[in-house]
Amino acid sequence: MPRNNLTEKQKAFIRENAIEGGNWLAEQLNVDRAAIYQYATDIKISVKKGGVGHPKDVDIRKMAKKCRPWPKNYRHYKKLLVERDGLRCHYCDVVMTYKDAQIDHIVAKARGGTDAPSNLVLACATCNHVKSTLCYTCPEFRDTIAKRS
Repeated sequence: MPRNNLTEKQKAFIRENAIEGGNWLAEQLNVDRAAIYQYATDIKISVKKGGVGHPKDVDIRKMAKKCRPWPKNYRHYKKLLVERDGLRCHYCDVVMTYKDAQIDHIVAKARGGTDAPSNLVLACATCNHVKSTLCYTCPEFRDTIAKRS
């Protein structure tokens, strides 16, 4: 199954205008928002409105080497993910409280995902529950998220 069906021109547009946000990019390119977020995740850039790249990834990787397995120091990972991504759900872009934010694997461990920082994001409880072990591009997951937006 292909990761996304974006053209090279669309990918270049996403890289150049990532700071405008995933919703804006999806409207401009007339593509599904999930494809934008998946591509951004693959190339490790942020498409949150006003966002920047992931400068905290280095800090999270350092923490990961010191703290294995990661659930032992869940609070540290969560704090670093909040610093990196803010308190918005990675999937539906809803604003969360620190207490409500949950760590989610983009590629579920059941599907071969890892605990690598680049595979971890913050998600609201609803998205995390709906996604479960589905893949990021699974139609069932995308349809559910689209209904919430």
